[in-house]
Amino acid sequence: MKRLVFASAAFLLLTSALFAYDGFVDITNETGFTIYYVFVSHESDEYWGDDMLGENYLMDGDTYRVYLSGHPTSMFDIMLEDEEENTYSFYNVDVENEEVIVSLANLDEGNGFYSGEATVNGPGGDFDGYVDITNTTGFIMHYLYIRQNSKSWGPDLLGDEILLDGATFSVNLNNFPGSVFDIRLEDDEQDTYSFYDVDVESEDLYVTLDHLD
Repeated sequence: MKRLVFASAAFLLLTSALFAYDGFVDITNETGFTIYYVFVSHESDEYWGDDMLGENYLMDGDTYRVYLSGHPTSMFDIMLEDEEENTYSFYNVDVENEEVIVSLANLDEGNGFYSGEATVNGPGGDFDGYVDITNTTGFIMHYLYIRQNSKSWGPDLLGDEILLDGATFSVNLNNFPGSVFDIRLEDDEQDTYSFYDVDVESEDLYVTLDHLD
């Protein structure tokens, strides 16, 4: 009886080995940030397990290959964490048929990051404040303008910076006569997004495709 059970167990082990998946997955970082952690676990696993990068980093534009062996199928879950502690998760990935390209479009819900700030000094007044401008358009913003009681938009506040999708840019506004401003952004497709009479004392700005001029 024990032998039969042992033989059956051996058969099951042999069958599992015959159908075990051995392969790899290529993960390419196109987020604009450095990836510090990569976790890959089989879809049936309850835990993520160890970081696959170890002491390495996955720089923007680079590809890292993770080797996988002894798993029942080629279906895996993948999670990455960047230098800003933002996470990017992929579930039920068939690594036998696809590589993983990580971009800001894959940013997990609830994540976000600040890309910089600028300060604008007004002509004089009692208002000192700021406005956080978050880009959720799916495009990269190259220009940002703010004006108050003026026909011209003035200088670009992003300068050498860009406002990536999912990122927030903060503008400090000092010595203005009031808290109401006009705001305009321009993306990498030269499309503009204009907001008029924004009371920055009571609201921040979330730019979506619905705001396309």
